[in-house]
Amino acid sequence: MSIGERIKRLRMKKGIKKCELADKIGVAPNTIHYWELGRNDPTIFSCILLADYFAITLDELCGRSGNNG
Repeated sequence: MSIGERIKRLRMKKGIKKCELADKIGVAPNTIHYWELGRNDPTIFSCILLADYFAITLDELCGRSGNNG
């Protein structure tokens, strides 16, 4: 699953619109749209804001299992 798909899943689970998420983390609504479509990836700063907003770790947001082998 891509980071955009994870963002969309988290947003939908929380029951908020793209514009609401954008407002909460300080980006344009189109930015959320492009992330979710996979056209762009969020910056590390945006990832931190997203992880904080959704109360998850950066590893969870990025799809890392935490097991390095």
